[in-house]
Order: sequence, then structure tokens, then C-alpha cells
Amino acid sequence: MNRKPKKWIAAVLGLFVQPAGMLYVARPGWAAAYLALALIVALVNILVLRTPQLTGDLFMLLVAIVGATQAYRFARDYENPGPRPWYSRWYGLIGILAAFAALAIGTRAFGFEPFRFPSGSMAPSIEPHAHLIVKKWGYGNYGTYGMHFLRTGISSEVQRGDILVFEYPEDPTVSYAKRVVGLPGDKISYLSKRLTVNGQDVRVRQVDEPLRRDRAVRSLQYLERLGDLENSILIEPDAPAALAFVKGFPLRERCSYTPEGVTCHVPNAHYYVLGDNRDNSSDSRVWGFVPAKNVVGKVQYILQ
Repeated sequence: MNRKPKKWIAAVLGLFVQPAGMLYVARPGWAAAYLALALIVALVNILVLRTPQLTGDLFMLLVAIVGATQAYRFARDYENPGPRPWYSRWYGLIGILAAFAALAIGTRAFGFEPFRFPSGSMAPSIEPHAHLIVKKWGYGNYGTYGMHFLRTGISSEVQRGDILVFEYPEDPTVSYAKRVVGLPGDKISYLSKRLTVNGQDVRVRQVDEPLRRDRAVRSLQYLERLGDLENSILIEPDAPAALAFVKGFPLRERCSYTPEGVTCHVPNAHYYVLGDNRDNSSDSRVWGFVPAKNVVGKVQYILQ
């Protein structure tokens, strides 16, 4: 195949998929450079959370314009008389793109997947708009981008104190993240804002920290120990202990509600979860237990 690359194809590929545009014009070094730039931008989007979205969009638009222009010029000036390398031909490009897509989807579906946490229900452990890196292998619910590839039983151990990402029981298309406080068979009580597990008070101690100005109401911060794990929670001393609203949910008969709070017996293959921002969280107290089959994975890293 000795034909020169077409300038318009090079420009279109350079505009939308810069590495593919560079491969099409037989410039693998530039393809690697654009791929590295894309990875850097992805990491910046995860790690530098306070970067304005408009700035990121303008930067990506600039990269697209530069990539299209550069690919067009490389195609126009192409002078290699010999056959074009395999990776610049249509079947080579399709194969490379398919391999990268399969690798990315496979990693997200079976290995690790990033999630963005939208609310303050897990503060102070997870602040609003933080990024979560979720370990999925071993939790039996493998899929990504709305596609499910495989469901198996959970083989990784779930412990009290773990933060799980799971499909919201009322709408499996929505992902929630909460802390596990009750395992199958546990008796969980949250009465007068004190948590007990199987009749044992969960140990807490108050933390003296300056009041955050961005908190809408006065909250006290505590350290709570669940098993071997210690985590921070927020409690509003002036908020009522009784729940203002409780939904009808499967196995609700395993819970009893009083003005002081709630007591539940966790069924087999289910978990009881709470938000760390106890007075500002919709969790198992409101909508019930999390079925094991809904668990997506465990939060491994929190990038605030």
C-alpha cells in the first residue's frame, strides 16, 4: 500500500482521536506523545479537583485543533515511497483501537474503576465531589458504562468499617457509597445517635477540630472504631434522633423504629450501611438493607 494518507482522514482522526491520527500518518512517536498527554489530563482531572471545568474543556479543544492541524500537515508532506506500515492502515488502526478499548473496559469492569462522589453524606471521610478508586475484583458484580458482563458470589471479605460502592436498591442504575456497620446476622441499633453492634456499644471519642466554615450547621466530629478500622463521623447535636421519613423496603419487618432511632436484624446475604455524616445521610435507616448482589466493590483510595 504505497498511497499517501488522505489529508481529510488524517485531519478528522487528529481532531477526535489524536493518537490514531498520528498512527495514520505513520508517526508513532507523536502517537505515543498524544497518548501520554491524554493520560496526564485524565490524572489531572482526578487529582486536581478544583480545576474549573471550562478550563479543562478549552484545553482539550486546543489539543484537538492542534492534533487535526498537525495530522493534516503530516499527511500533506508525506513522502515515503515505500509501503505504509501496518499500523497506519485501516485494519491496523481498528485493531489497535479495539485492543485499547478492550483493555480500558476490562480494567474498569474487573479491576479498578473511578467514581465521583456527589454529596456530603460521607463527610468528613469523603468530601463532596471527591474521586473514589474502587476495587471490584472479588465482589462479584462486574460491569462498567451501564454494561454487565458477569455476576458471581462475593469472594473478598467484607468487614465492618469498609466503604462499599453498590447499586442503590431502589434504582440499580444509581451507585451509592456508604460505610458497612452491619454484616449478615448482626443486630444493629442506632438509638439516640449511638451505634451498637450485637449489643456492644461502638467506641467513639470526640475530636477537637476547628469548625468548618462551609458546614451549613454545627456538627461535632468523632472517631468511631468498627473492628480494627477507625473512621471519622459527624453528628449534629441539635438534630432530632428520630427519623423524619422511612421508606417501605424489602424485609422491613426485621427493623423496629422508635422516637430514639432504629434497631435491625441484618438478613443473610445483606449488609447494613450508614453515612459518616450521620444526620445528613439517606442510608439503611431510610431505605433498608443492601443485597450482596448489589455490591460493586470496595473503596480503595479517596482522592479529595
